[in-house]
Formats: sequence, structure tokens, C-alpha cells
Amino acid sequence: MTLPAQCDDFDVKNGIIDGPTPPKSELKALYKQSFAYYTFRVRLPSSLATIAAALVKDKDELVAEYGADAGADIEETAAAVTELRQNILNNGPLLPFKGKETDTKEWNAFLENIDKEKRNYFSTCWLYAECYMYRKISDIFQSTKSLASYDYFGNQKKTAAKLSLDAMLAVARATRNTTRDGDTFRQLIKLNLWGNRCDLSITSGKQIKPTGNAFEQVTSLEPKLLIDNTLQIWQAIDGGSKDGIVDIIFDNAGYELYTDLILAEYIIDKGLASKVRFNSKAIPWFISDVMAHDYHWTLQFMADHEDKVLSELGKKLQRFTEEGKFELSPLEHFWTSPYEFYRMQEVKPELYKRLQEAQLVIFKGDLNYRKLLGDYSWPDTEAFETCLRGFRPSNLCTLRTVKADLICGLPEGISQELFAKDKEWMLTGEYGIISFAKRT
Repeated sequence: MTLPAQCDDFDVKNGIIDGPTPPKSELKALYKQSFAYYTFRVRLPSSLATIAAALVKDKDELVAEYGADAGADIEETAAAVTELRQNILNNGPLLPFKGKETDTKEWNAFLENIDKEKRNYFSTCWLYAECYMYRKISDIFQSTKSLASYDYFGNQKKTAAKLSLDAMLAVARATRNTTRDGDTFRQLIKLNLWGNRCDLSITSGKQIKPTGNAFEQVTSLEPKLLIDNTLQIWQAIDGGSKDGIVDIIFDNAGYELYTDLILAEYIIDKGLASKVRFNSKAIPWFISDVMAHDYHWTLQFMADHEDKVLSELGKKLQRFTEEGKFELSPLEHFWTSPYEFYRMQEVKPELYKRLQEAQLVIFKGDLNYRKLLGDYSWPDTEAFETCLRGFRPSNLCTLRTVKADLICGLPEGISQELFAKDKEWMLTGEYGIISFAKRT
């Protein structure tokens, strides 16, 4: 992590502690040697600068699509995003939202419960502050007359899918004649895991192109898979009802979404469940997270492709959607709230009950992992079940390439070995984990 020069004045003014996050405490940007500090000093300001610059660059295109009135909105929005960037760099306060969106009251109640002296970007929990920033961006766009429906991350997500085309074609051809067995399912779960490497929020929007033979990579990456509970996942789904439901909590659009669809196709085709429900984000979120329109765009992108195999696959998955075998769950703002998942039963009991209907819930990616664990510096050997803090609506698993400095469930001594090789091993996405917890 390369930090900006001349941090000293900022650090002194804001009480920054020049050390790592203490054990068994909340992750915060307050600790200079944490990834949270780097995130708020470098990564998020970079992402905001990209949004503001893109608005200016794409102004003519946006005016053509949203009308002449959008011109003034674009200028005001770019200025507001730039102001938000400066507020973060100044460690500004997390102010209440004033809009009329359906989650405004919930967000403001959450903010009110944070101690006032900790209600800023560097003093509160990293999870809360980062979610707040993305919700604040949405608030800026929602306050305009013409840009409220604009997905300001949309072009990046479409580009990510197009860059993945070679890998998508190879995976489509390799998965047309599969059998129902544990080995195949476990390979597809691992393929889905490594698709999580393509995360634009980690690279501040810089594109990553998947290359090489995906299934050969799954085999070659086996030493990088630190926790492999794929056998337990297979046993849970293979022993379930063929009329059951599997929920997938989406992470990234692009190639990762494609591997979600490949896994879901296998689940339906092999009679492991009768329905796969997909849970998308209600607002543009962490740059590359899947919204409902990304799902439909991806299926259409596949269906329209000149390659017959990919086109037929896209049309097949569109039929699955029409027939209800694939289902996009109703928009749920809990997924874009700051709440950790162990609070779901209290805050959104109807969502918890819906997840209880599933025989397996698959949580994708780093942010969902952070919400499962709660942005807390657990001992790296702590049991996954303990870290869930009672969140056990169903059999659940998490597929995550490691891109933040929190983890649990590792065998004794593994993290020490990895730190000896690379002190930033937890930030690179080079390593993966697949953890599982049974329904209680």
C-alpha cells in the first residue's frame, strides 16, 4: 500500500494511530497500518474522482439520453461528488440523509445510534463508513431531476463483461455435457470463487481481464485455496430436496456474474433444486455489484452473441427466468444498508424468514464476507460459526477471494506463514476461501 505524501498533519489532527488494528476490535481507518486507512486516503477518493471525471467526459452522451435539462444536473452532480471526495479527505462527518428514498429513515436511525464523536469516516467502523459513502453517492444522483435512474457504474460493468468474453466462451463449451456428481459441483463452486477476483471496487474501477483456461486455473490455484468446505456444501445440497430453493447473494457483475449463472444452471439442470433466487443491489454499489438490469443485460449480451454455444446458453437462461427456475428477488435495501448480517433477524425479519426457505444460501465476495463477520478483527483461527454470531437462517457458504484484512477459520500457523512471504497477502485477491456453516 502506497500512502500519499504529507499525511502527518492529517494524522495528528484526526488522532490517527500509527499501528495495525488491535485484536478483537472493529476495523477502522483510525489505524494507519490498516487497509481501511488506505481505503479512505487513496482508494475511495480515486473512485470518486473517476465518477466526477466520467460525468464531464460523457456529458454530451448523457444529455442526448436524458435530455437538455441534464446538462445542469451533470455539472452540479460532478461538483457534489468532488465535494464528497474532499469531505472524506478531511475526515468529515456522516450527516443524515434528506431524500425521500425508502431506506432514508432506516439509514438515519442507524447513524443516530453511532456515538457522535465517532460519526466520521476515520473514527467509525470501516464497514459503516464505506457503505455510507456509496449510499451518499446514490443520494447525490437521486436528488437530481434527470439522473436519478442513471447507473454511474454501468459502463464499467458492461466493459468488464465484454473483456471476459474469451473466458465466457471457454467456460460455456466446457460445461455443456456435465454429470451430477460431487467432483463436478465442487469444480464449479471453485470456478465461481475465482471469478470473484474481478472486483472493480478493489482496483478503483481499473479493469481486470480473465485469461487462460478457467478450469486449468482452478486446479493450479488449489494451493491458494486456504479453506475448502466444498465437500460439505455438496453434501448439504445433494442431500436436500429437488424441489428446494438455493439463494445466491450477488457480488460483482461481469465475469463473476457469469460464473454465478453457470453454477445456477448446473443446480437446476441436475435437479439439486427447483429454483435459484438471485439477490441483487437496489442502488449502484461498490462499483461492480450486480443490479437487476445488469442481470438482464448479461443474459441479453449472451443471447445476442454470434457464437452459437454462448447464444443458446443465454436464451436458455432467459427461459429459466421466464419459467421461474431463475428468479430475481424483490429489491431489498438491507443489502445496501450498513448492517452486519447477524442483525438481519432483528432489523429485517421478513428477509431472514425468506432465507430460511432456502436449503442453501451462497454469499459471494468480500463485502458479503465482511458483513458476515462484521468488520471485526477476529483471531484468524476463530471458527466461522462463532464469527457468524447466530446468523444461521439456512445452510450457508461464503465464496471469497481475500481482499481485506479480516479472516477466520484458518488452520493454526497458516497466516503466520503467509505474512512471512508477503505482509500484504490479505489484500491482493491471490488467496481464496470457501467456508460453510450448517443450518441450526
